[in-house]
Amino acid sequence: MRNQGYGLLFFLICIIVSLGSLCLSLPVEFSIVGDPDEFLSEDRVFEFFHQWREEHRKVYKNFQEAEKGFQNFRRNLRYIMEKNSKRQSPSSHVLGLNKFADVSNEEFKAIYSTKIKKPVAIGGRIENADLRNSMENSCEAPPSLDWRKRGAVTGVKNQGQCGSCWAFSSTGSIEGINEIVTGDLISLSEQELVDCDITNEGCNGGNMDYAFEWVINNGGLNTEADYPYTAVQGTCNFTLEKTVVVTIDGYQNVVQNESALLCAVVQQPVSVGIDGSSLDFQLYTGGIYDGDCSPDPNNIDHAVLIVGYGSEYDEDYWIVKNSWGTSWGMDGYIYIKRNTYLPYGVCAINAMASYPTKTSPPSPTPYPSPAAPPPPVSPPPPPPVSPCGYYSYCPGDETCCCIYELSGICIIYGCCPYENAVCCADGVSCCPSDYPICDSEEGLCFQKEGDNIGVSAKKRTIAKPKFPWSKIDTNKKEEFQPLQWKRKHLTSTG
Repeated sequence: MRNQGYGLLFFLICIIVSLGSLCLSLPVEFSIVGDPDEFLSEDRVFEFFHQWREEHRKVYKNFQEAEKGFQNFRRNLRYIMEKNSKRQSPSSHVLGLNKFADVSNEEFKAIYSTKIKKPVAIGGRIENADLRNSMENSCEAPPSLDWRKRGAVTGVKNQGQCGSCWAFSSTGSIEGINEIVTGDLISLSEQELVDCDITNEGCNGGNMDYAFEWVINNGGLNTEADYPYTAVQGTCNFTLEKTVVVTIDGYQNVVQNESALLCAVVQQPVSVGIDGSSLDFQLYTGGIYDGDCSPDPNNIDHAVLIVGYGSEYDEDYWIVKNSWGTSWGMDGYIYIKRNTYLPYGVCAINAMASYPTKTSPPSPTPYPSPAAPPPPVSPPPPPPVSPCGYYSYCPGDETCCCIYELSGICIIYGCCPYENAVCCADGVSCCPSDYPICDSEEGLCFQKEGDNIGVSAKKRTIAKPKFPWSKIDTNKKEEFQPLQWKRKHLTSTG
C-alpha cells in the first residue's frame, strides 16, 4: 500500500513539474555538499530531478522507467553529498549531477565497462613494439603542457552506449601525431575501426595496439565526416575503408611508470587504459581525481587519451580526454592525479599506455585542397565574472547569494540575476537594491514595509564552478521590471 501511495505521489508530481519549473535552475556542472538528512526533503529532490531532466533533455519510455531513474537519482544525490563533504583540499575531486545521475553504478558498468584486451604478439609488430618500449625514464619536461592549446586535439566525442572507447582513444592519439607532423588536425573515423577492425570486438571492447596495427595494415584511416559514427557495430563499408586520409608508420608501448609516461606525453597525446567503473568516477564533475577506482591493471575496463599535464595547489595531474560527451566531467575531461607513488598510478593509468608514430610526409588527400581561409576575426572579450564562494563564480552583472547554509557555513552558492541584489532569507529568491523588502510568499519585492505594489522577486541559480572549460552564460538579463499588485496586504522579510 505504501509503495502504491508513493507511486501515485511520484506520478502526480511528474504531472505538476511538467507544467512549470520548480524554483532552481540546475546547470550541468552542479555539485553540492552538506548533510543529506537535512537537505534531501521529498519536495527538494523532486525539484532537482525535474531540473536535471530538463537540463539533459531526459525522456523516459514509461512510468516504471521514470520511477527507477528517480530512485537512482535520489541515491546518487545522497552519495554525492556524502562524498563531497569529505573532500580533503580545494583541489580534491568533486561529484555532481552529471548525465549519469539517474543511472545506478551496476547499470553504468554494464554499459560502459568493457574489458580492454591485453595485447599479444600478432604478425610480429606488437612484439617489435614491446622491444621498442625502451622509452627513457627521464627527459626535459616543461612544468605543464596542454596539447589542446597547441592544436593537436579534436573536440570531445561521445561513444554512446557502445563499448568502443578503445576506438576513440586510438583515433585521438592518431589525430594528435598527425597534426604534430603535418599541421593538419583531422577528425578520424571511430566507426571504421568498430566496423572493419576484426582484431578488435567493436562495441564489445578492444585494444589500442590492435587498432594501430589495423590502421598500418589498412594503409591508413578515413575521416569521421566521410565514415560517421553510429554507436552500433555494423558491416564494414569496404569502399569507405579504402579511402585513406591519415596514415601512421608504427606505434610504441610505454614502460609502466609515471616518468616514462610523462616523457611520452611531452612528445604527443597518448592512449591509456584505466579503471573507470567506480561510482565516484561515474559522477565526477571536476577537481583532481584520486578516488575509488582500482590501481590494479587487471581491472582496466576503459580507454582514454592523455592530452597534457599540470599542477594545482601542489597537486600534479594528467589532463585526460574522455569519450562520454561534454555533459560528463569538465566538458568531457578529467584531471587524474599523478605522482602518487602507486606502482601503476591512479586508476592504473601507467599500466597500458601506447602511442602511434609518424615520420612520413602527409598522405595524399582524396579531396581537393581547400582555399586559404580568411584571416580570423578577433573574438569579443569574455563577459566579466565575479567570485562567489571559494570554488564558484557568477556573471559580473549578478549578485552572489547563499542557497543552502549548514551550521552557519554556506554549502551551496547561487547567483541572483539582479546587480547589487538583496538575498532573501528563503534561500531561493532575491530582490533588486531599490526594492529591498522581500515578500517570499507573494514572490514580490517592495521599496518599503506596507507597500502593496512591487516588482517580481527572481530565483537564484546555482553558481558556476571555477573549473577550466566551464561555459559562461552570456544571455542578456531582463532589465525592466514591471510593477505588480500585492495579492495580500501583509509583508514579510522572509
